[in-house]
Amino acid sequence: MASLAPGGVLGELAAVVLFCLAVMYLWFRHRYSYWSSRGVEGPKPVFPFGNIRDVLTRKTQFFQPYTDNYFRYKHLPYVGMYTFNRPVLSINDLDVAKLVLIKDFEYFQAHGIFSGGTGDPLAGHLFNMHGKEWKDLRAKMSPTFTSGKLKTLYPLVNNIADDAVKYIDLLYSNGEPINFSELYAKYTMEIIGSVGFGIECNGFKNPNSEFYRRGHEYFEPKSMYWTFVRALAFIAPDFYKKLGIKRISNEILNFFFDLVRQTVDYRQNNDYKRNDFMQTLIELKNGQVVDEKGKVNYVHGFPFSMTDVTANAMLYMFAGYETSATTGNFAVYELALNPHIQQKARQEINRVLAKYNGEYTFEAQNEMEYINMILDETMRKYPPMRALFRRCTREYKVPNTDLTIEKGTMVFLPVQAYQMDPEIFPEPEKFDPERFSKENKAKLHPCQWMPFGEGPRMCLGLRQGYIQSKMALVKILPKYELRINEKSPVPMKIKASSYACAADGDVWINLKEIRHQAEAADFSCSKAIFVRVGPAVVEADLAQRTRRVPLRPNARAPPKRGHGPNV
Repeated sequence: MASLAPGGVLGELAAVVLFCLAVMYLWFRHRYSYWSSRGVEGPKPVFPFGNIRDVLTRKTQFFQPYTDNYFRYKHLPYVGMYTFNRPVLSINDLDVAKLVLIKDFEYFQAHGIFSGGTGDPLAGHLFNMHGKEWKDLRAKMSPTFTSGKLKTLYPLVNNIADDAVKYIDLLYSNGEPINFSELYAKYTMEIIGSVGFGIECNGFKNPNSEFYRRGHEYFEPKSMYWTFVRALAFIAPDFYKKLGIKRISNEILNFFFDLVRQTVDYRQNNDYKRNDFMQTLIELKNGQVVDEKGKVNYVHGFPFSMTDVTANAMLYMFAGYETSATTGNFAVYELALNPHIQQKARQEINRVLAKYNGEYTFEAQNEMEYINMILDETMRKYPPMRALFRRCTREYKVPNTDLTIEKGTMVFLPVQAYQMDPEIFPEPEKFDPERFSKENKAKLHPCQWMPFGEGPRMCLGLRQGYIQSKMALVKILPKYELRINEKSPVPMKIKASSYACAADGDVWINLKEIRHQAEAADFSCSKAIFVRVGPAVVEADLAQRTRRVPLRPNARAPPKRGHGPNV
């Protein structure tokens, strides 16, 4: 009977718990011999975190341990690491990276992270697919990002860049420094809403719009619970799926599903079409792929549901929000710190605009090569994703070594480490766009600079990404000088809670109007805005405009406010 006493029950329970912990500890110890038993060196893991304890406690950014160990074990071609009990091979040698991403891609087709399902149906998009499913969908989405298609999307971005400049004008007229972190977040979310979801957010006027709030929360969870769940789904997707828990809150899921359904229903019920990414997804749902010349090709045996439409609209946000926002933000930061580079950029913009009669045309922005060099150098110092990751999908023997990578093993490539290695890029802390002149860029190893990935899984929307990051910049520089404000941290640290390479602290900039160039060089900020699309010319004032994109010839009128989604 003594064993039934409270003290006896608690004692037995404690013994069981201690026994389970001991078994778990021994099992982890066994797992932590995985790399050493294969002759692969690496840092000592800590039970039960592996090599990511500081990541989980938010002391360091998610990919920082891989960057740190690149430099610690730089003499080795690869390093053996662990996320919890899961072995991860971190690649140091660029030629091995080339094998993984390009030459032997068929062995490493998957990203290896959570890929949707009941836990998060919004994650079932192209980025998280692999194999035939990925190949088929990528082939059908590729026409959306051809030069011809991007030209039809360009007026959307161009108009939103005009709005951004008007917002800056307002703040400047009030004598305020500009928080460019906030500005680029609003600017990029406006583009995501317009191009990706076909809606107008009015973020410059209404920063608390639900689209902006829900989108921001999708990237940066408000609580430790959702932060932990997201990290678990990323680090241990197979284990996470067995738990059967949600990765995203119901509020976020319901908001985006309802938004997309309303947009699709409105367009189909009113036979309304718009040159945007959402239209491509609707056409896929209807079994069609439309090329840049407007030719309709019918697709058979390729089911694409409303869930697929929503998930891949979220892909546009996932791939285009933080990446474009952080790139533009850091570009402004570096230009403010390097006035000689800023002036050279301004001179190029003015020279190209003079050629095109002051119009910010699609062709004009394509000719601004030095601006692209600035963005390339920005993405070298601050790559949107600090590492690439792949899962081995077939057993792979690394050439000229004794190492065999087992199926299911995660492989990481610490991109930022490559790009900040002084042996690869001399004086890596120096901001030098000349590294990416045509001549110098042609000499690069294919894996030493990879802000958009490399190989068959390289980002489909990289050209759209350049346009998004570039357009606000090329409209600001002819009008204002950028000077760093004392509230901006120098040097800038990286936010530990963000998967992307985001600034830990806002970028504050003081502006000085370039008065002697105002009339000659600034064509974007007059009261009336003229956007040319085909034969149509639309004149609109920012305060009165209800839609951002002029109609295509013979298109039906867009929905008025209150009819169809306006968030």
